[in-house]
Amino acid sequence: MLAIFVTVTMNAQTIVATEVPANFTEGLLKVYPNATDIKWERNNDNYKVEFRDGQLGHMVHFNKQGDRIRVEAKMITTELPEMIAQDLKKNYSDYNIDSVHSIIKNDRTTYKVVLQKKDWVEEITLVYSGSGEVLGVNKY
Repeated sequence: MLAIFVTVTMNAQTIVATEVPANFTEGLLKVYPNATDIKWERNNDNYKVEFRDGQLGHMVHFNKQGDRIRVEAKMITTELPEMIAQDLKKNYSDYNIDSVHSIIKNDRTTYKVVLQKKDWVEEITLVYSGSGEVLGVNKY
């Protein structure tokens, strides 16, 4: 396990903005003109950028052609689709919402919700489809 972690860590490199192709940074700033705290990484030919847009964190993955292949954005809980909010209220009322993210990959949006048991004994990560269907549950 440690060898895998070290290999992955060695392949992903933090890079300075001048090492990022100009069309990547221009495209990023066109979509997110208020981006701040921009940090780039490169893993082989792919790039990842983490930044803040207002109070919310974002992470965007680009392939070597500059196409956005995955976008993850922290969300405000009240922005969750109504079907997901209702499921949380109905099935997880004894949990607090710790964080909410939207994830766009292959033109498909999913939502990741991290819940914390009110007594802090248990944490659950739920992944929902855009229509509110539960796609995955992990308990810790």
